[in-house]
Amino acid sequence: MVDEAPSDVRRRERNPIGALTRVLSAMVELDSDTVGVRELARHLDSPPSSLQRTLEAAQESGLVTSSPSGGWELGWEFFRLSTLAQRRRPFAAAGPVLERLRDVSGETAVLTVYDPGRRRRMFVDSAASHHSIRFVPELFSWLPMHAGATALAILAHRSETERQAVYDDGMPSLTPRTLVVPGDIERALAGVRDLGYSVSDDEVNLGAVAIAAPIRTLAGVTSSIGVILPRQRFEPIAREGLAVLVREAAGELEHRFGDPSESLRALVGGANRNERQDPRHELKRNA
Repeated sequence: MVDEAPSDVRRRERNPIGALTRVLSAMVELDSDTVGVRELARHLDSPPSSLQRTLEAAQESGLVTSSPSGGWELGWEFFRLSTLAQRRRPFAAAGPVLERLRDVSGETAVLTVYDPGRRRRMFVDSAASHHSIRFVPELFSWLPMHAGATALAILAHRSETERQAVYDDGMPSLTPRTLVVPGDIERALAGVRDLGYSVSDDEVNLGAVAIAAPIRTLAGVTSSIGVILPRQRFEPIAREGLAVLVREAAGELEHRFGDPSESLRALVGGANRNERQDPRHELKRNA
């Protein structure tokens, strides 16, 4: 989980729906059946009194419930809604495209979506490489936008104002090779626009290389598709070939989802489809 910018946190706390979303997200991410108000307060860096009010309001809708121990648990209404939403599998149509990209490239294929409100991106689906040593991304976790091929493929096509807001949010150095100076990132983004794809090498995780292309729809660029592979298998001479495969996959999704009403709903699916093979050989990283 990536910390939100302080300004975003304050805005969400003032918004009742935003405050409730932060509380529910924390209860899921803490991975504990029961959580106390003070534990939530430490996790969210928020006053216990305001969290108590949010929890009591959520209890009225059944989204949370108080436990006999005095803590709070996710309620049955939360599980009902989340289960029904998962059944819709809103991005299932992208699954076959990811699998074909995995098969022709031999590497893990990933689909990334971007939330302009958060100015964060997350992996929403993947097709894991059949190699015993591979990179498998963590799905449904918000990640920064200033580093990684899958992020830069999107950021290159956002407005200058939006890019500046990303920079203002803060750009942590994830590895010694992470770009953290706006001017350096802007030059990298200009290269992405010229080439039509982005490349990251040791910029998010040491030992990881990724190539990604933007998915353009009438709604703009809010997603990307790419491949992630261990550096030991990456041959610079093969870069152009991988880029062609990634851009072809992006083109197929663009053709399918050219209608802006479909550009978000139709881009991802079975989050756990590729959770298989010996986990001891899986390098769970984000590129």
